[in-house]
Amino acid sequence: MRDNESISSMYADHILDLRAYLVRKVACRETACDLAQETFLRVISADLGWAIRDPRALLFRIAKNLAIDHYRAHALLRGKCDDLAECEELPSGLPGPEQIVFSRQMLERLCRAIETLPPQCRKIFLLHKFEGQSHAEIAAGYGITRNAVEKHLVRALVHLRKHCAEFFSSRSFS
Repeated sequence: MRDNESISSMYADHILDLRAYLVRKVACRETACDLAQETFLRVISADLGWAIRDPRALLFRIAKNLAIDHYRAHALLRGKCDDLAECEELPSGLPGPEQIVFSRQMLERLCRAIETLPPQCRKIFLLHKFEGQSHAEIAAGYGITRNAVEKHLVRALVHLRKHCAEFFSSRSFS
């Protein structure tokens, strides 16, 4: 087995090109990523004596063979696919235009509500919710107790909930 440093170097040098090549071959980004990973697994597990003159050529040859194998394995399924005309009425999992507009308005409302918080309360809220700092870290940074941090966070959440409730009550949903 090749040492970890040279494998890491080979991975870093070639993974992006290998994925791009495989995306062109299989026309699916997720499958291309899986095949690229499988390519490296095959290189790692192979007993090649590690006198490889051109690691890039080896990687691309293995990737090409994996893409061919993938194509052959899925060729049998191609005849069993649904006709696109039959799928016109299938619901999409994506949000509709109304949901997108509503979500954007809600986000704008939340941003404005956060801006109206008292300065220290806003800073503590942002540190906790967006920076991921714990109550203890924030308390140490501001020279206050954890209990004071919790009170600021509760005050911020009550304030934001009030603004969200006003937003929902001002909208008519039918």
